[in-house]
Amino acid sequence: MQTLALAFLAAVAVGGIAWVFIYPLLSGEKQAEARRVAVAKPEPPARRAEAKNQRSRREQVEGSLRELEARAAKDSKVSLETRLTQAGLSWSPQKFMVISAILGAIAFAAALVPALTKITSSGTAPVMVDAESTRKSIELAPGGALVIDMRREVRSVRTDHAKIANVSLRSGQQIYVTAVGEGKTSIVAVGPSGQTVATYDIFIASGSLFGSVLAAIGMAFAAGFGLPRWLLKFLKKRREEAFLKALPDAVDVIVRGIKAGLPLFESIKVVANEAPEPLRSEFIAIIETQAVGMPLGDACARLYERMPVPEANFFGIVIAIQQKSGGNLSEALGNLSKVLRDRKKMKEKIQAMSMEAKASAGIIGALPPIVMVLVYLTTPDYISLLWTHPTGQLMLVGCVIWMSIGVMVMKKMINFDF
Repeated sequence: MQTLALAFLAAVAVGGIAWVFIYPLLSGEKQAEARRVAVAKPEPPARRAEAKNQRSRREQVEGSLRELEARAAKDSKVSLETRLTQAGLSWSPQKFMVISAILGAIAFAAALVPALTKITSSGTAPVMVDAESTRKSIELAPGGALVIDMRREVRSVRTDHAKIANVSLRSGQQIYVTAVGEGKTSIVAVGPSGQTVATYDIFIASGSLFGSVLAAIGMAFAAGFGLPRWLLKFLKKRREEAFLKALPDAVDVIVRGIKAGLPLFESIKVVANEAPEPLRSEFIAIIETQAVGMPLGDACARLYERMPVPEANFFGIVIAIQQKSGGNLSEALGNLSKVLRDRKKMKEKIQAMSMEAKASAGIIGALPPIVMVLVYLTTPDYISLLWTHPTGQLMLVGCVIWMSIGVMVMKKMINFDF
């Protein structure tokens, strides 16, 4: 037993020594501790300075982006003067308002004068209608009179509702109609042999001055407020398309100038002298703004105010960040040129893919007016009720409203933003 106890104690002692001195070498704990010490050692001064410069540049970039976002949020409400500039017009806001007022006054007079003439002419001289014309539906005001020259012998004439219109035969060839009440009635002329010679639908309704004034106000609003602003939007969109078409080439010219050793300001001057409109005028504005003391980065950032497209905003951001934080400007502008061309390709691809939907929307939107014109050319009496009878006029207005809503919905569905 004493021998076994000594052997056990010796084995435990040898195992403890091995655990303390040999196991760390075999398990890799020494290497792990050395790596931890190496990682925990302070960085060299040069590396700390480089990390500090990178962090400072990142903070400058973030600050520039925040400033641009704050400026865009502040200028979200565009003034009329800015919209005129974006459309490429040199008008003052006062001139634009005067022209809009003139257009509204012309539309108001054009819509109200015929209605006033119709109302004031009620009950005056009889309206002469030639029986050989295609006018089979006639509208009269209460108290008005109508003479239909049949140019043939008529034995008798009758009406469906004598309380709406009185009819009489004069000289055997003329039918005299007097409007008594309001409503619709039919007049039938009978020939010498008892056959029906002609049938006329008479609509009698009092002219409403209030309705005419409302219609004239609507026309004036559309011509004085909607039409000029639609024209501004059209000119702005056309100018933006011309700008985007020339911008990638202009950025490439600036990149080549910088690589050749020219300063950024001189490269922008080259673009201002050689680029087509409207890119030329926008870069001239950048040069003039910088010449009066504004930094070039801020002058380029203001390009987005005059040309509100994402590509112009990209250009202004790149220049503004480079002016504040430095860096390889030619490489940044080269990447921007590639992005602009890729966006242009994407836009053309989207336009090609959505052309079928646009064609379908155009056909569906143009079908009702085309059918209306064809029906009027073939049977004008059948469709003339839409603008001769009050109910037809109401239906026509409703159709125009619903067609407008449908066209706007289809336009919203086929327009893609990216």
